[in-house]
Amino acid sequence: MKKHLIDVYISDNCTECDQLVNYLSELNISFNKKNTTVNKENLRQLQQENIYITPTIIIDNYYRIIGFQQGKIKQLLR
Repeated sequence: MKKHLIDVYISDNCTECDQLVNYLSELNISFNKKNTTVNKENLRQLQQENIYITPTIIIDNYYRIIGFQQGKIKQLLR
């Protein structure tokens, strides 16, 4: 599997965020977890992309996946 730069934007009390983090961890995919509840700078970064929903994954500063879309994640990370 190719090495990617992956930022995962999550928030507290978000079941879908927890599922996404667990899924990536199970696949042994390294990623930067950015909590928008704890760190408002992470929230601002996400909003600069015109995204207001967590979870959001940004892959290689190019691809954006909003929500836990397992199929799309698998497709982009193979």
